Amino acid sequence: MSSVSLANMPDLVKPWPVAPRPFFEEAFGSWLGRVATCYQISVSMLWETSTGLDMPNLGKAGWILFPPVSASPLDQLSKLARMSEGRLAAIQTPPEWMADQRYLVYCFRCLVLNDVDVSAPRWKREWLDPEAEYCTAHHSLPETVPASIFGKAANFGAALRAISRYRTPRFPRNGWLR
Repeated sequence: MSSVSLANMPDLVKPWPVAPRPFFEEAFGSWLGRVATCYQISVSMLWETSTGLDMPNLGKAGWILFPPVSASPLDQLSKLARMSEGRLAAIQTPPEWMADQRYLVYCFRCLVLNDVDVSAPRWKREWLDPEAEYCTAHHSLPETVPASIFGKAANFGAALRAISRYRTPRFPRNGWLR
């Protein structure tokens, strides 16, 4: 993308018509993925058109493990989403969690049953912690999903469909379930 940033043209920037608010426990990449899903575009396209910057280098986990963002693009995104920059800064991935992981842990119940908004699944920030060993809400062992699901999925909606396919048990085709 060009070196001309949208942040340098504040008068031309119009806020997004729809901007889902990030949940307090949500990961930054999850929020970006939900916004991209809202507009039926990829996270990469959302990032590049919204900030005027190239997508940062991402590991195997793709956009869900989004690296910490500097002040300028964070300010730009907060203006587009009509929220304070501090709100987005609070959900960023800590630099010490930026480890390439083959699998990510998560709690399926927490993923699909968001206490704040049941119609809005989200990826909790705590699940990106390489040391995460259990669900703090349900006090149970988490499930795992290949991190590459997020690298291949364009946005959060596509990632949820891939996770559902990954979780779905394969039944034999011999007629047992008729």
